[in-house]
Amino acid sequence: MQRKRFFIILIGFLSVMIVFSAIQDDFSNNYQPYSSGENPQLSSTLEGADNLLVVGITRTTNLSSYGLVNIKDRLTILNNNNNPINSILFGVKVEDSNNLIYFNAHGETQNTLLIERSHEIMDIYEMITIYFDTPLLPSQEITFTVLHSYTNLISYQLAYIEEALAQVLEFQGPLFPLLPYKSEGTIVSNYLLPEGSALQYHTQIGGMGTPVGDSNVLYDLEYDDKINHLEPFLLNLDENNETTISVSALLASKMEIEKIDKDIYISPWGTIKNVEEITIVNAGIVEIARLSMEIPIDAMNVKVYDDLGEVLGVSVIDSIDDISTKVVTINLYQNRVLLTPASKFKFFLEYYLPPEAYISYNWLQQSISINLLTTKYEYLIYEQITNVFIEGCGSVDYMSSLPDALHNSGNSKVLVYSTENISPLVKKDVLLTFTIDLFEILLRPVVFAMIIALMSSIFVLAFKTLKREEQVSIFKKEFIPTSEIREFCSLYEEKNALVLEIRKAESEAKRKKLAKKTYKSLLSKNTTKIDQIKEEILPFKKILMETNDTFNNIVKRLDVLDAERISISDSLNLLETRYKRGKLPSKAAYQKLSEDFFNRRKKLDRTLDKYIQQLRSYLL
Repeated sequence: MQRKRFFIILIGFLSVMIVFSAIQDDFSNNYQPYSSGENPQLSSTLEGADNLLVVGITRTTNLSSYGLVNIKDRLTILNNNNNPINSILFGVKVEDSNNLIYFNAHGETQNTLLIERSHEIMDIYEMITIYFDTPLLPSQEITFTVLHSYTNLISYQLAYIEEALAQVLEFQGPLFPLLPYKSEGTIVSNYLLPEGSALQYHTQIGGMGTPVGDSNVLYDLEYDDKINHLEPFLLNLDENNETTISVSALLASKMEIEKIDKDIYISPWGTIKNVEEITIVNAGIVEIARLSMEIPIDAMNVKVYDDLGEVLGVSVIDSIDDISTKVVTINLYQNRVLLTPASKFKFFLEYYLPPEAYISYNWLQQSISINLLTTKYEYLIYEQITNVFIEGCGSVDYMSSLPDALHNSGNSKVLVYSTENISPLVKKDVLLTFTIDLFEILLRPVVFAMIIALMSSIFVLAFKTLKREEQVSIFKKEFIPTSEIREFCSLYEEKNALVLEIRKAESEAKRKKLAKKTYKSLLSKNTTKIDQIKEEILPFKKILMETNDTFNNIVKRLDVLDAERISISDSLNLLETRYKRGKLPSKAAYQKLSEDFFNRRKKLDRTLDKYIQQLRSYLL
């Protein structure tokens, strides 16, 4: 018994020590910092700008009904200088500078180009420097893409269209990229209208400005009959350097995401779980009944819920425009309410990603390459906090992007990344290489196993203790004084038989069926025998009363019943005497009272028999 208790205490102590040591271990400094390349020291100027020629411009402007303007410029630059150049300048109107939330550039191989935003002002433009990976040699061309996003360039208002009140979205902005260089060749600007909208007005510039279907407005310099090139900063377009486009849209509104708290759980057992807490705001002027977002095409087990439970009306379908994603649509009217202007809605989006698409293995070392912004929204995101939980991580060996914070949580290492003003064009790819701590991996199942073993041991010990108590109880029952019980019951039953025999003889003597002399002889003999039995039963009664409380209570109850039987017999005799002396009101009263006493005596006889049988049951 003592050894088992010691074993249980030892298991519990070891479990506590293992959990405590796991919590206290700090590997926060076990990582190799990544040093980003230094910015080039060469400052960009307009020197040699006259000999730089833009020989191709393709601008695609996506006008989102949710308030963002996302622009993609594909530019081809020819260097006609006698010396190589390292960079070019890209202009943004000063009045739009504060609305610029994202600016990036990449080459033809999708390599990211370094940009420098020094807030230099040239005339009415802020100049942003784009650096090439390698110097652009004389007479060589380079093609690259510039991505930039703006907010607050679309205005919202209600207006009557064909005698019906509708929401009108109006955009006004530069027709082509604002560059300090001459441009010629293929120069195209294509405006993609919001999905489900109807074009109401667009600026017609010369032969440019042709609606293409219901979703595009195309400006192609080839169709202008007056000019065939663009001067720096579009000077030869004069007041036509900007365009205005207005559309009507009923089912969309300006939407903004106030904050996203995103958790990515990377398990060494082969799962990647994504959980996002999203707070979205309707910043527009009409109600919203539907929300949508894009997730990776290989995402699984998609769930949408909030503090009230599951959000119904969620559909997941493959995207038509992007084969690498699928669209999650939430119909708020299913079991939530419409999102009215200035109202907020907080909900959770959860899904799993297949680890084989993101993680590579090299024994205990693993590498994961993932875009932290796995969910793509068409809304402006003011702030997103991404927590990457690497379970069972011993050390982080390499990080392509340093986190804002690094700490431990249980047996997981947590990398915290913070991003602000996110548009659909933003990507935040990271490459993490980490070593799995085998002890940490096995810690959880070992602790669970020890806890289960501890609980099982406690259960077994409690069960055995209970069983032992039952065995002791059974053992005690084996010492029940069976012979004394048998003798006590036999004598008591004999005494009852003699009492019943006296009672029967008395009844027959009253009915003259038995001679009075014979009755007296039987009464004297049975009374003597009853007195002898009372003497013989005393030692057995004492033993039973000393055995346990159960027997003691039964014996005392039998004594009470005996006394009650004598009292009933005396009452019957007294009643009969009074009746014979004429002291009762009537014969009917005598008979009624006699019958009541007889019934009480019969009930008393049955009760005596029941207690005797209860004693005899212990003999079994």
